[in-house]
Amino acid sequence: MAPDMRRAVLLGICAVALAAVSCKRDGCVGGDDGKCLPPAACPALPPPAVCPSGALLSVGPVTDTSARAPGPKALAAKDDLVLENDFLRAVLDEPTPPGEPTHAQGLAPSGGTLIDFSPKDAKGVLIGDQLNGVFQGAGLLPRDAVHYESWEMIKQSVAQTSTGTFVAVVFRGHLEGDTRVTVVTRYELRACERGLRVRTDIYNGARDPNTLSLTDAFFWGDRTLLPFVPGTGLGFRAPKLDLLHLSDAWREWPFVAARTQVAPEVAYAAVPCDRPTAAGFNDPTLSAAGVPLAATLPNDGFSFERYLVAAPGPGLAPAVDEAMRVRAAVHGDPAGVVVSGEIVTEAGALDAQTARSLSLLFYEPASGPNPDDETARLPRTEAVPGADGKFTVTLPPNRVYRVQPYAFGLPAAPASSFAVGTDKVDVGDITVPRAGHLVATVEEQPGKNATFAELVLVPIDAPSATATSPSLYGLFAGCNPMLGAPHGGSPACNRALSTDGRFDLLVPAGRYYVYATRGPFASLDRRELELAAGDQAALSLISETLPDLVPAGTLSGDFHVHGGASYDSSIPDQDRVVSFLAAGVDVIVATDHDVVTDYADTLAALGVTDQLVVVPGVEQTPNILWFDVPGQTFPKTIGHFNFWPLARNDLLPRNGSPWDELREPGQMMEDIEPSFVGAGVRQMNHPWSEAKLGRDQGFLRMIQMDPRRPLTDPGSFAGKVLLRTPGTRLRNIDFDVQEVMTGASRRDWLRYRTLWFSLLSQGFLRAGAANSDSHTLSIERVGYPRNLVFGGHDRAAFDRETFDADVRAGHMIGTNGPVLDVTIDDATGALHRPDLKAAFEPGDKSTLTVTIAAAPWIPLAELRVFVNGAQVLTKDLAGLLTRTNHFGLEAQRATVPVAMKDLSLPSGDAWLVVEVGMKQVLPPDTDADGLPDLADADLPSRPPNAGEPTTERFDLEAIAPGVWPVAFSNPFLLERNGTPGWQAPGVP
Repeated sequence: MAPDMRRAVLLGICAVALAAVSCKRDGCVGGDDGKCLPPAACPALPPPAVCPSGALLSVGPVTDTSARAPGPKALAAKDDLVLENDFLRAVLDEPTPPGEPTHAQGLAPSGGTLIDFSPKDAKGVLIGDQLNGVFQGAGLLPRDAVHYESWEMIKQSVAQTSTGTFVAVVFRGHLEGDTRVTVVTRYELRACERGLRVRTDIYNGARDPNTLSLTDAFFWGDRTLLPFVPGTGLGFRAPKLDLLHLSDAWREWPFVAARTQVAPEVAYAAVPCDRPTAAGFNDPTLSAAGVPLAATLPNDGFSFERYLVAAPGPGLAPAVDEAMRVRAAVHGDPAGVVVSGEIVTEAGALDAQTARSLSLLFYEPASGPNPDDETARLPRTEAVPGADGKFTVTLPPNRVYRVQPYAFGLPAAPASSFAVGTDKVDVGDITVPRAGHLVATVEEQPGKNATFAELVLVPIDAPSATATSPSLYGLFAGCNPMLGAPHGGSPACNRALSTDGRFDLLVPAGRYYVYATRGPFASLDRRELELAAGDQAALSLISETLPDLVPAGTLSGDFHVHGGASYDSSIPDQDRVVSFLAAGVDVIVATDHDVVTDYADTLAALGVTDQLVVVPGVEQTPNILWFDVPGQTFPKTIGHFNFWPLARNDLLPRNGSPWDELREPGQMMEDIEPSFVGAGVRQMNHPWSEAKLGRDQGFLRMIQMDPRRPLTDPGSFAGKVLLRTPGTRLRNIDFDVQEVMTGASRRDWLRYRTLWFSLLSQGFLRAGAANSDSHTLSIERVGYPRNLVFGGHDRAAFDRETFDADVRAGHMIGTNGPVLDVTIDDATGALHRPDLKAAFEPGDKSTLTVTIAAAPWIPLAELRVFVNGAQVLTKDLAGLLTRTNHFGLEAQRATVPVAMKDLSLPSGDAWLVVEVGMKQVLPPDTDADGLPDLADADLPSRPPNAGEPTTERFDLEAIAPGVWPVAFSNPFLLERNGTPGWQAPGVP
């Protein structure tokens, strides 16, 4: 009988049988009738050998904030679903009906995502959640994501059944783009188990064959968890992920695991149960593991079973050990062998501080002459020693291994080999060199320790051409020295924070410049340090606030910052707050991705509620591809937008931030209006930033805005998008603020400035802002850049409404170091500062007065004046500013009067912007898109060049890598045509 005929007969038999008794089916792979249940996953996995009769096992909805585990990633909200036993707590966000995506998270189009996953310690105390989310998909496009619409709880905790005591949550749904393809997922937790059993059943109810996959997508977020797979040439390394050439990154592996860079220290793993290997791709931003793409016939289905582990850290070993135990039970892998040892120095046992700076990578050596060839060796696991230097890992038996110790992101000693049979192995002592020890004190004035300060180390000696750059197993290179994980807490990369001016650091042997800094408005100090292995050194440095550098009544603010709650950040909240304080920032807007945060608990714990104003906000970060652009193969997302002030509510999904997917900016702005506390501020972030993993970060880049072309041009796609109203009231262009400077990139600043100038010339008056977009302590720099907001503000009596009104009106300058105050007197002699809400008519004898100030270590060279986007004045500041001592207390100061008649103002209305900074000539537009293209050779070095600090930017580059000093004003609106009301000049 032909296969199609056989299937038809079987279906017919089943249909007849259903009239009397149910037809036997394998869970929901034959379709979801609303009653089917996927069977328990991983049936070959035996119950724990020891489990008390009263062991905790529960399932239920979230009713209050106690359901949230510690840790920055915890997102449990009211009505989400909690599974818990004595070893872990898992939270699944609640699915909602179509059109009501109240609980959707991250890349998932609906609820049904594993959003919190926290292990417990030996006393049953939650360690903390570090997981962004795990969701299901059947392909690469947004239409292939699973959309869950309903759920049910199962509790079998009284009667012992063949599957044992368990609790479970079952989600029912379908593919986002095809409701005929049904998906049912069962999350099950059993008493005393250290992981979740998960089974997903998928059914092709379409009339045609369908090419389907089924994977768990692990949204690591790039700067958070470090993913790992045991495969030749892999481990923590992975092929570059290109969504257009996914097959190049596609691999199979026995499990995927991940570990944190920062406390709370957690490790995760995912083990396939119904197949020997999972298939997918592994990337520090996103990994997928499951069943590979295959043709699925109509009325056919398949399932995927796996076991998800959450284990207490540190390091990867706890999760890998559990993954190997599961594989031995489920797949018959040989039982793993426990390997132990101890890291010591030539001076003997380690102290606790030294031990935690070390790690060990275990791998099967490559065949051939180079056993350590990273492209051919097979990494197996990684361990971080305990406070006593001792470690244990589990490895497959009957093999030869090598172990490589690491310290400060570099191999700490040669790799050594050992053999593993079937019995426990003690590899003995692994000797590593002693670290140097630096104790430093930073004072804010002679004899008085600074409360908050930062220490930065820069090598004096240039690395050799063959030197290896420090990294985390090949990831996140660029720090030298690497005192700690680049995206972790202090010390991170080459810098550290202090809450009392004291530092106690382990430092690799070498020669360094040691800097003390307290932000761009304080003096800088530097000492030379030489440490041999085991040396100890003590240094005293001073960083004093420079008096009268910032005009009275002015507060500095950073309106774009990220902490551990962001999916792509892992810096602890305390270090995030201390970094603001150490940089001398007065006001920050907390803008974590898709979640409202406020740092209130941290401010109170540190006792600094009077020293730092934190405004709760959010960065809306759409991730689901949906927006079509003519000529583009794949759909787009609509960029990133910040909104503040908001109210944080931990019982609401995303702490009260509205869902931001599948919305144009105007609709997104309308959706968030009810969430504002008072009058809101809407900011377009990094308008020309490049896409990441196919997700567009820059809105104007995505819609391909040409700054030379009027938005009202009927043929302008960008104009059509910006000027339309996708909701009921607000256009896509109706944001209040545009970032003109984001982070340290000089190339981005010049492009964003060009776009801003184009909008101003067309009458779309948007305040220009300068923000750090800081996600870490080390890679981006808090307060470089920042905004100086004028208007008689006082941090002790902060008025948020007035402050935000001044931001919207452009009563501010953007700066990454220099201080700028600009006024123009009109025909009556009244002084005006930049103001988007008020135009004025300058008189024939009006003067533009530019007051400039900067710390002595911030290089300045010229003053620039722009009128309607054209640079009409360039003035060399060499004879006006002196910089004889970078480390002195004498600030650079100058006042430059410019006669307005000397600016060649046009006869019509105009706008005027002032800049001061290092010399900058507008680069050519090499690709003819209307934007300047700065050559790579003209970008600042990162990190600073080692050697004698002879360049004027050396000290600034050490503190804020990549920063090209500049400050810019917001525009003056000049009435020149004799008619009332300011008229935009238009693009040239």
